[in-house]
Amino acid sequence: MLFILRQCLKLLSLAVVMGWNAAASERNILRAVVSDSNTPPYAIFDDAGKLSAGLSKDILDALALVSQLDIQYLDLPRARIESWLETGQADIACFLNPDWVTEPGLYFWSPPLFATQQLFIRRADSPPITALPDLAGKRVGTTRGFTYPELEQVFALGDVIRDDAHSLQNNLKRLEQGRLDVVMSVDLSYYFFMNNGGLGDFGADPIWSEAPSVYCAISRYDPLLATRLLRGLNLLVDNKFIGRQLRRYKGEAAE
Repeated sequence: MLFILRQCLKLLSLAVVMGWNAAASERNILRAVVSDSNTPPYAIFDDAGKLSAGLSKDILDALALVSQLDIQYLDLPRARIESWLETGQADIACFLNPDWVTEPGLYFWSPPLFATQQLFIRRADSPPITALPDLAGKRVGTTRGFTYPELEQVFALGDVIRDDAHSLQNNLKRLEQGRLDVVMSVDLSYYFFMNNGGLGDFGADPIWSEAPSVYCAISRYDPLLATRLLRGLNLLVDNKFIGRQLRRYKGEAAE
């Protein structure tokens, strides 16, 4: 907690020095989408379903601070995020990629936040998955509303069976029970889960494609607000705030 507080004080000082003017946009509330389908440590929700911690909260709270905005979190299913950004009902959603949305040109995009590796999670006694033919006829646990570009064609053809669930934890439980053959996850979520009490004897194979970067998508509905948010995100990337938070969730030593 003290670590985050010190980081926020540094960011606030930077915002004051740069002379950012809250009057640059008529609204002073940042409406940020964080869905509960975002697995820990991307988003951590309390028992009441309220966002309480996680990388998304760290980044968006810091963005609101340097942009001199209050923040309102919106819990939306992944399938509704794009329409809410397009119509100005939401201002920002993070951990997206232009390849994962229907029309990337409808949004402004932040600089890349970090790269994330997609993993195939399997039971430890199952053969490794190193190429697309290894998935033929298998039932793959995926997250509802998420896009998997490397697999969309085989899902559509029925060569590989897509089986959605709401969370990584649910999918791993089904994998352990033998109801799934494989589970899709990103590296940060899977290793965070396993390092924080996750059960099961699994193997993890990286997907064959290059690890994509994730970004924040920003609504074009309010250009003045979008300019403030892009400026703030560039600051958070340039001063390595996001990198420091990421290392913290990985359990790595700070630079």
